[in-house]
Amino acid sequence: MNINNIPMYFLWFIIYAFLGWAWESFITSVPQRRFVNRGFLNGPYCPIYGVGALLFIFGTNYIENPALRFLAGAVIACALEYVTSWTLEKIFHARWWDYAPRRFNLNGRICLEGFLVFGLAAVVIPYIHQYVSNFTAQFSPAVINSAFSILLIIFITDLVITNRALTKFNRILREYQKAIDKRRLDFLEFIRRGSRVFEMRIGGSRRIRNVLSYQQRRILAAFPHFDSTRYEEALARIRKLNSDSRRNVIIEKQVKKATTKAEKKSHSAKKKARKKANAIARSKRRK
Repeated sequence: MNINNIPMYFLWFIIYAFLGWAWESFITSVPQRRFVNRGFLNGPYCPIYGVGALLFIFGTNYIENPALRFLAGAVIACALEYVTSWTLEKIFHARWWDYAPRRFNLNGRICLEGFLVFGLAAVVIPYIHQYVSNFTAQFSPAVINSAFSILLIIFITDLVITNRALTKFNRILREYQKAIDKRRLDFLEFIRRGSRVFEMRIGGSRRIRNVLSYQQRRILAAFPHFDSTRYEEALARIRKLNSDSRRNVIIEKQVKKATTKAEKKSHSAKKKARKKANAIARSKRRK
C-alpha cells in the first residue's frame, strides 16, 4: 500500500461502494416492486462495501489458500459490520439493521448468513478487482487526481448533509417523545401546537411530507429495521404516519391517473358521437 496512490485507492473505494449500493438496492427493490435507495447517504454508494472491499484487497489478497482467504475475509467483514453498527448507534442513537430474528447472530449486529456471504466475497473480490484495477489504470494521473478531488468533495458534502438531517431528526424524536409522555399527543397535533424544532408547518394538506425532509423520509422507507434506542414510541408513530402518507400519495396518483384516463375516454367517446352525428346529417342532406 503506497500513500502516493491514495487517489487511486479512493476511486476503488467509490467503485465498490457503488456496486454494493446497486446490489443492496436491487435485492430490496425487487420484493417491493419499486425502487428503494438503500444507501445510508444520498449518493449511489454504500461506504461499508467500499471499505470492506479495500480490506479484502489489502488484507486477504496475498492469502493463496481459498479456505483461509474465506475465513479471514469473513472475520474482517463481520468485525467491520459490528463496529459500524455500534458506531452508528452511539452517534445517532439508532440501530440501522437488526439480525436478532435470525439464528446464530451476535447482539443483532452480525449473523452467520452474513459471515458466509462475506467469506465468499473475499474469495471472489480478487478476480473482480483485476477488471477494476485495469479500468482505473487506463487513466492518466491528472485525470485520477481530478476525479479524486471532485468525488471527495461530493462525498464529504454528502456526509455533512446526512449528519445534519439525522441530527435534526433525532431532535424531532426527542421533543415528540417528551410531548407523548406529557400529553399523549399525536404527531400532527404536536406540530400544530408549534414545536420550536420545526422550521416548516403543516399546511392545508397536513402531511408529514411537509415536515420531515426527503432524506429523513427515505431512510424510514429504506431501512425497515431502523430503530431509535431512546425514542422508540415516537419513531414508531412517525414511521406509521410516514407509511400512511406514502400510501396516500400513491393512491392519489392512481386516482388522478384513472380520472385522467376516464376523462380522455369520455372526450374520445364524445368526439366519436359527434363524428357519427355529422356523418348521419351529411347523409340526410345528400338524400
